[in-house]
Amino acid sequence: MQFEWTTFILEILNFLVLLWILQRFLYKPITAMLEARQLQTKTEINKAQVMLLEADSLRVEYEQKLLDWSLEQDESRRHLGEELLQLRREGLDSLKNSFDVEISKLNAQNQALMVAKQTLLVQEAASNAYSNVSLMLQRITSLDLTLKIVDVLLEDLLQLSDSQRVTLELAVNTPGFDGNVLLLSAHPLDEGTCLRINTALCEVTGKLLFINNKVDDQLIAGVRVIVGECELNANLADELAFFRRQENHV
Repeated sequence: MQFEWTTFILEILNFLVLLWILQRFLYKPITAMLEARQLQTKTEINKAQVMLLEADSLRVEYEQKLLDWSLEQDESRRHLGEELLQLRREGLDSLKNSFDVEISKLNAQNQALMVAKQTLLVQEAASNAYSNVSLMLQRITSLDLTLKIVDVLLEDLLQLSDSQRVTLELAVNTPGFDGNVLLLSAHPLDEGTCLRINTALCEVTGKLLFINNKVDDQLIAGVRVIVGECELNANLADELAFFRRQENHV
């Protein structure tokens, strides 16, 4: 077999032409396409990494929100429990205070009822006692006792206070007063006794007075002198009534 340089050279030229054609029309487009695909792949990878990072960030954020929400729920439950406990305590305290107030009211009412009952019993006892004393005095009363009370009245008329004297003077100087004095006595009085009383009243008032004596056995013993709108009581009935009023007032 004979080596032909011409053929060899032509083959080399064909090969070079083929390389040039491949490089110009096939290699560069393929390389560009591969580079573009690599760039796209890299871009996609970068996007995927960014999305992965965003997903991780969202996951962390979501987990943090879940943790915060769980902590907030725990805190809300704790606050709710404390508020319920406080409301329960306040309710119990209010109920206890209301109960104490009602107990105090009941105790006060019971105490008031007991005091009222005791007062009523005391008043009834006092009324019975005064009634018994009145009956007893009516049995032992006498004209001598009435005359002794008259003597006391005459002594008191001479020792009247300034206010009592002014009251008596106003009574005799009241328009429409005609000088007549009503003298009620538990027993009939003689003219001498009536004159003594009249004289004493005239001296005290400085006026001319006229005594009109009437018997009132309800006075038990003593007299009641009515001068206009002024009364001078010197009898056992009025004294008992005074003490009864004082007892009832207490």
